[in-house]
Amino acid sequence: MVAILSTRWLTSVDTYSYITFVFRFESLTLSHNNMIALKPVLCAWLDEAEAAKRDPEGGNGVLPPGEKKRKRTSIAAPEKRSLEAYFAVQPRPSGEKIAAIAEKLDLKKNVVRVWFCNQRQKQKRMKFAAQGGL
Repeated sequence: MVAILSTRWLTSVDTYSYITFVFRFESLTLSHNNMIALKPVLCAWLDEAEAAKRDPEGGNGVLPPGEKKRKRTSIAAPEKRSLEAYFAVQPRPSGEKIAAIAEKLDLKKNVVRVWFCNQRQKQKRMKFAAQGGL
């Protein structure tokens, strides 16, 4: 909520005061004067949030209005086997190599890039677990 209020609050106070306000807000130690100053900002934020909730076309506040969340990409078994084979040879391919793999497998470049990144993280987790990690 503080992040949402930041642009309004910063117009009326300097950065140091804002940082102090955030700290006091999070630790619930606001002074009476801070609470009085904050009330109109919170009321305006609450009005906007309620209006956005009533207006389904306005979006959910996370994505810009009219923009829908991208569906999760599903990689078929043959493509997955190919990606695993490429990964076994080179777990950190260059951008050009990723583009070539994506074109060959008829996938988006970003999908292939993220797949390699996720595989590296998976490998890292498995290595950590094998060494007696949490």
